[in-house]
Amino acid sequence: MNQIHWTRIIRSLLTLALTFGLCLWSLQKELHSSWQMGGAINITLAATLLCGFLTAELLSHMNIPKITGYILAGVVAGPHVSGFLTETTVTQLQLVNEVALSFIALHAGAALDKELLSGRTRTLIFNLGLQSLLVPLIVFASLMLSAPYFSFTATITQAQLLAIAILSSVIAIARSPSSAMAIITECRAKGPFTETALGITVAMDVLVIVFFTAAMALVAPLLGADVKSAWHQGGVLFLEIGGSLAVGLLLGLGITRFYKTVARDHGLFLLFIALGVTRLSIFTGQQISHWTPIHLTLEPLLICIAAGYVVRNHTPFGHDLEGDLERISLPLYVLFFSVAGASLDLSALKACWPLALLLTLSRAAGLWISTWSAGRLSGLSATECQTAWMAHLTQAGVAIGLTQIIARKDPETAGYLTTLTLAAITINQLIGPLTFKRALTLNNEVTQKAHSPT
Repeated sequence: MNQIHWTRIIRSLLTLALTFGLCLWSLQKELHSSWQMGGAINITLAATLLCGFLTAELLSHMNIPKITGYILAGVVAGPHVSGFLTETTVTQLQLVNEVALSFIALHAGAALDKELLSGRTRTLIFNLGLQSLLVPLIVFASLMLSAPYFSFTATITQAQLLAIAILSSVIAIARSPSSAMAIITECRAKGPFTETALGITVAMDVLVIVFFTAAMALVAPLLGADVKSAWHQGGVLFLEIGGSLAVGLLLGLGITRFYKTVARDHGLFLLFIALGVTRLSIFTGQQISHWTPIHLTLEPLLICIAAGYVVRNHTPFGHDLEGDLERISLPLYVLFFSVAGASLDLSALKACWPLALLLTLSRAAGLWISTWSAGRLSGLSATECQTAWMAHLTQAGVAIGLTQIIARKDPETAGYLTTLTLAAITINQLIGPLTFKRALTLNNEVTQKAHSPT
């Protein structure tokens, strides 16, 4: 058995080395026609999938989550290391990435069990309340007190520093449902700790939009923007949330109808749903902007989470949907997190890594204090109280999206904030999956060894 184990490792290493060599060789070839460019995109997708899968397989032998392998493969293939995936290529893959994110969000919604969550209402309320209060406070205090000692922030104005500290403290509560779902699927984790962690992660990604709206109104005078305009943007965000949840409800009913009518082969339909939601979001945003002065876009992540939740908890097809999503998830997880790895801005990390590390540590401290306190108040076990913070480190798209809103108000301040946010996300995305998998193991909710879907 041990010999078979080492044979698999050596075979994976050789295949990865050969694939990487072919990727480097392909960089030397010039493209002269449109069909060659189309073929290059196909080769890029195939190579990204293969390298991500092989890297994850190798790291899994060291008990490292496969999502970390996908991300690391993307980092190496990305524009900041080997350059196989250029910035242009990463941009071209964003549509595929958005489809994968919609699919993962649908999977996250289908994994939320209302019965398990209802038994932990007290825990959810305490966690959401304390994390919403303590994490921003600790991050705000740490940035304000330490900023004069870092070259990255030493030269900015006091108004800019205050705006960055306030907005960073709010963005610090943003999470990554996609990363959480990837780890849960890989570990086949089941139980109250898993459901609570996923429920908090999804809820926080909605709450952060609400808090961010209030924060933008608060810092509007500091950014030279109109307070009335900030509240107008807040109203638009609330419309986006309400509209996305309403569309998600209708989509859930549509998926239920399809499952009643068609008895098999649901995989292609679910991929079509993910693509359709992404295109619907883009189309509606364009049409509303064209016919009205309002820039409003439906959020695919919220639509799909709501749809999956409806099917899981209000129809008899919840387990069927979750099973179908899990069976076809492997290539989408590999592609999504590999491209996410290539998108990580290492230059931002290099520019302000000491401050980003402080932001990461202060955020982790806030999560530890708030989750431990919430666990104690809820009467949870000592193990769960001590490990709950480990499930909430990962961050991703919502945090980046919020910085883009700031860019429309004050590009200079947004430049500092985006650099700091991207640097912190890079750190959290690399360590977050490791801590979450460890937390699931310590709480005895890993039902099987890591398997292929992630």
